[in-house]
Amino acid sequence: MSFDSWSELYLHRQRVRQKYPSIWDIPLVKKETDRLFEIVSDDMRVLEVGAGDRRFGRRLQALYQNIEYRSLDIDRATQQDYYRIEDIDCSFDCIYAFELIEHLTPAEGLNLLNKLHGLLRPHGRLLIGTPNLYHPHRYWGDITHKTPYKYEELGGLMMMAGFALPSIFRIYNDALLRRWFRLHIGILLHRYLDIDFAGTVLLEATPAK
Repeated sequence: MSFDSWSELYLHRQRVRQKYPSIWDIPLVKKETDRLFEIVSDDMRVLEVGAGDRRFGRRLQALYQNIEYRSLDIDRATQQDYYRIEDIDCSFDCIYAFELIEHLTPAEGLNLLNKLHGLLRPHGRLLIGTPNLYHPHRYWGDITHKTPYKYEELGGLMMMAGFALPSIFRIYNDALLRRWFRLHIGILLHRYLDIDFAGTVLLEATPAK
């Protein structure tokens, strides 16, 4: 699927909006790994895209000793299993990419999602994390960011790539008292200003049947 059908993207975006009418309808989890560790189990084959120092992979391998973890990153100064997605010759039960897609243009992002769809097994899970645009400065903290993906836009692209309507989560972790204050008192001001304290949105999807 190429990035040439704005009407298709619009239809998918509207489906995401029907499920999550506003950012405040998206549930909170503390960390991306809360979802990742819940999905992964022993004997799975897992791919991390944009793996960097592979720290998430080490944590997975410490928890699940029988998983087959593989990593992909274009940075050849790091130690990876793959440096090009074209070199991957197997399928996976779980693929995740945290803080990566915002470094790509919309066309590049859709191309990546298409390729990941082809690498995922029929009942596999894809996790994509990106800065939450309702946070006042989260996206703007990195000069290498190319595209600000609102949650419904990213969800629409995932559906264009052949994924089912994704589940979406907001990622927010903080010190106990500050977290309590924001969730119970500060939330009133945040909602009034439409400014979120969650810095990341995480989209989770399976291949559409």
